[in-house]
Amino acid sequence: MTLSLCLEMLFRDLPFTERLRRAARLGYRAIEFWDWRDKDLSEVTREAVGQGLTVAAISGNRKHALVDPCARTGLVEEMKQVLDVAGRLNCRHLMMLSDVLQPDGSAAPVPPAAARVKVASIVDGLRELAPLAESANITLLLEPLNTVLDHRGCFLDSSDVGVEVVRRVNSARVKLLYDIYHMSMMGEDALEELPQKLEWIGYLHVADMPGRHEPGTGRLNYGAVNGRLRQLGYRGFLGMEFSALASDEDAARAALRLFAAA
Repeated sequence: MTLSLCLEMLFRDLPFTERLRRAARLGYRAIEFWDWRDKDLSEVTREAVGQGLTVAAISGNRKHALVDPCARTGLVEEMKQVLDVAGRLNCRHLMMLSDVLQPDGSAAPVPPAAARVKVASIVDGLRELAPLAESANITLLLEPLNTVLDHRGCFLDSSDVGVEVVRRVNSARVKLLYDIYHMSMMGEDALEELPQKLEWIGYLHVADMPGRHEPGTGRLNYGAVNGRLRQLGYRGFLGMEFSALASDEDAARAALRLFAAA
């Protein structure tokens, strides 16, 4: 497993390139972030290379919803631009959401539709994007979110539905992003779900519950999760997408120590 530090949620008082330097000094070999539009991509690329950091993942669709078939043309055009940006960053994973998020984390309004219609729209959208991702050697990661607290109104809040979508798309370049915090908030047990769904999972996110802080601060047993992932032979990225309960540096160090343990 390779740990990737989410720089949107830590070291927010620092310029973004300094956040990369801080991650490298702490011992991380990969970082991730959300929107690229508010960052100097040339500086990020130069700093990542200089610090020996992989840009493991960035956000994909932030302006056009997968659940809305009327947004498809805009979605494809947006994703063509994001795929180009990801190529410049040498980033091989794009995080895809069913909905567009508003500043408070809730879903932006979309035309009403039955659940089956929304699922079909997500499937059709990802099928249309899959050849573009394949040509770019990039994997699209469909991420279910929790709707009980952080992302009210989002359609995709179940890993079962997420796996259904990934199976129907049937592309090696479309996988599930399983966020242990989000799915635990929705009542899932990661220790049970991960073995059943690992073949469909292309990336993992972690944070503890409640609070979305660093692992070890809440009631999720991340020692057991670490052991299970090693037992399953997971070799992908493990995204540290949390806000710090301790200092940012202490939180980032604690995550490294926890997942370094066999």
